[in-house]
Amino acid sequence: MPDPTPTDTPPPAQGGPVKDGAGEIILWHVPLSRSMRILWLLNELDLPFALRVMDLRGKDMRAAEYAAIHPVGRAPALQIDGSVIHESGAMVEYLCETRGPHLWRAPGEEGRLGWLDWLHFAETIGQHIANLTQSHLMLRDPATRSQTVMKLETARLARTLRLVEQTVESQDWLMASGFSGVDCAVGWSVWTAGRFVRLTPALQAYADRCTARPAFRRALPQEGEPQLYERDFYELPDA
Repeated sequence: MPDPTPTDTPPPAQGGPVKDGAGEIILWHVPLSRSMRILWLLNELDLPFALRVMDLRGKDMRAAEYAAIHPVGRAPALQIDGSVIHESGAMVEYLCETRGPHLWRAPGEEGRLGWLDWLHFAETIGQHIANLTQSHLMLRDPATRSQTVMKLETARLARTLRLVEQTVESQDWLMASGFSGVDCAVGWSVWTAGRFVRLTPALQAYADRCTARPAFRRALPQEGEPQLYERDFYELPDA
């Protein structure tokens, strides 16, 4: 096999916070955001890591130091094995592959196709959550919001959840063989979706199984950390 080219791996770790601990795992994290998926998984794997908590509404993510880590200025970012990964789905797959094979499904292994499908389906749910989060939280002036878009995104979010519901109606976790890394990805999405749509009994029971896990509870915001969401549920604005 030829040696990897520079484009075969994520960019090497760089920037101020990384230099001091280039050999350790570091997660840049916004509490309750999709980076919580990775914090939850790191806790499930019981790995030692350093946590860099950032405030989405502050200047942390626009700082020059963080721009050297994540030029797009988003979270999460994960330093691991001397490189920085910028996509949460890639983080889930790499962490399971290299640190938690019991939560992974390797190529050729039974369940591999379903595992990959669920991993990427988490982003299908996540895009609607991101759009609704922006509309409800970031666009503070009601005049800047589109009620039509918010209604469409809410309906689309509810529809994406049907696939999860069909699965967890008959089994506890997304994989019939038990809890796996994709439950961190999709489970966070279902739990967070409950801030914008009313979860069905099957989906609520699945979310409850996720939140009952000690690793999930350790991933919740600690006292004094910034909170992304200020409410348990966001109603659609009146027409």
